[in-house]
Amino acid sequence: MCLGWIIHPIEVNKKMNLRVKWLLCVVLVMISIFSAVNVGNSHISTRQSVKNHLEITGGSQFIKDAVDSLLSEADGTPLEKALDYLRSIQQPDGCISDFATSSWAVMAIAAAGEDPNEWKVDDGPSIVDYLIENRDMLNLSKASDVERFILSMTAADKDPRNINGTNYVEILKGLFHDGQIGTEEWLFDDFWGVLALISAGEAANSTEIQETVNFIKEHQNADGGWGWAVGAGSDVDDTAAAVMALIASGEHSLAEEIQEALEYLKENQQPDGGFPSWGVTNSASDSWAIGAICSVGQNPYEWKVNDTSVMDHLLSLQNEDGSFNWTSSDPPWVNRALMTSYAIVALCQKQYPVNGLSIYLRIEGSESTIWRRTVFVAASIIIDDNGTQHYFTEPTALGALDKASEIGGFNYKVQQTAWGLYLYSVAGEEAAGTKGWLYRVNYIMPWVGADNFILNVTSPPSPPHEELLFYYGEWTYLPLRITADKTEACIGEKITIFVEYFNDTCSEWFPLENATVHFMSGLYSTNAMGYVVVTVYADSLVWAEKEGFVRSDVIEIEAVYTGGGGGRMRPPLLR
Repeated sequence: MCLGWIIHPIEVNKKMNLRVKWLLCVVLVMISIFSAVNVGNSHISTRQSVKNHLEITGGSQFIKDAVDSLLSEADGTPLEKALDYLRSIQQPDGCISDFATSSWAVMAIAAAGEDPNEWKVDDGPSIVDYLIENRDMLNLSKASDVERFILSMTAADKDPRNINGTNYVEILKGLFHDGQIGTEEWLFDDFWGVLALISAGEAANSTEIQETVNFIKEHQNADGGWGWAVGAGSDVDDTAAAVMALIASGEHSLAEEIQEALEYLKENQQPDGGFPSWGVTNSASDSWAIGAICSVGQNPYEWKVNDTSVMDHLLSLQNEDGSFNWTSSDPPWVNRALMTSYAIVALCQKQYPVNGLSIYLRIEGSESTIWRRTVFVAASIIIDDNGTQHYFTEPTALGALDKASEIGGFNYKVQQTAWGLYLYSVAGEEAAGTKGWLYRVNYIMPWVGADNFILNVTSPPSPPHEELLFYYGEWTYLPLRITADKTEACIGEKITIFVEYFNDTCSEWFPLENATVHFMSGLYSTNAMGYVVVTVYADSLVWAEKEGFVRSDVIEIEAVYTGGGGGRMRPPLLR
């Protein structure tokens, strides 16, 4: 069920581009010239009046096309229109609709790449100011109230541990008891409790998060979904929230609970492409389902029924003014500002908490790989070797390593220096001599320390940031990359492996000769063109190494054989 009243990378450029501005000048001149024509026809839209006049006067096709282009661009993208709608209904005190909706609106604004602290009417208070000034509306004994407020504060780049002297994280942790957060019979406050704590940088392996995650998993229904309370039937909204919470806490997207939940969502997608609540497909359920889909790295445009995706259905519920209906025929009580706030996050293809993101992280030690997995990082609390805490409100490269260490169980050490936090030890391997810990983003070495590199913001390299690599070595070490001509092969079939290295000078990849390729417990060397041919006899991982270079990622090779019936099967002993 949709519990918005309880708690339920796109950057918007506020300035039109030069082409739109030029076309706007053309149309404004036209409007001035043609206005007299339509004095007696005020019901005719500006769009139609301009087009009508062009038809009557035989305006050139170029001008007609220019006008159509401008009017289309002036309408804005669905995201821009949705943001404009929220702006249009903001009140002088900073509020959008009401206190609870304003919290969701802050998350939407931040998800769209705008600063909610700058959202205000004239010189009045911002929407964030409104929330802080009216925080006495919160019921501090109700977990969902505190969770929603924390999520809005972290979205606004605030530390919820000190909002005018009040620590809302500790208040929420104080509502943790008997292995769960909030009311023991409810589940939705556990989903959003995990999301709120993760958004504030709490450790993924903390007692509050880990025990609540276990509580959530224990109460998954047999159909793969979750309901709003223990024993309640599954619904799309709560299942989506549970998936986002589990992913944010560090659960693997291939975990059984996640896969069963995705299957539940897939089975409940309707013929119109949308997701239902209360028996009807609606924008709120669409939006949260999209968040869950994105959290596991899938594309919501590919979630289709009858060739209609969930994104298509969501967009079908947008009105001309940019707002979103709940359903195709809304009852009068629907809060369109709330529906629009949910939809904006979905249009940005983001999950909650909106101040976080997922990134593929690999950590290569001198002798072996320490970590290789996607990790979700939002705010983070980094503790240096003197015990001093450093709070980062945005997802950083160092924050991603911190989250991996909490989930993976390895340690790391940083030291405070004049240039920031210096990472000198990971999993017990410390910097020595000319070797130490370095990092790369999208294989490129950044110009700032890992604590100052904000993912999907800092450059170089330019966003989006898809892969993060920490490694032990020297400044001169260059990363390797390995590919195979096929990752599934019959027993006895040969496959070709290719190894290349990234050249920092020209930012290009080049073949690497004499790289050592590890495959099926054997060692192979690449030729002058970077190739080596190997024979497949069983499932195996393959990777490459060479002195003076950073170990490559691994590729999984699957061995199959053709059974008697002609089907391709894995070897019995390897199933």
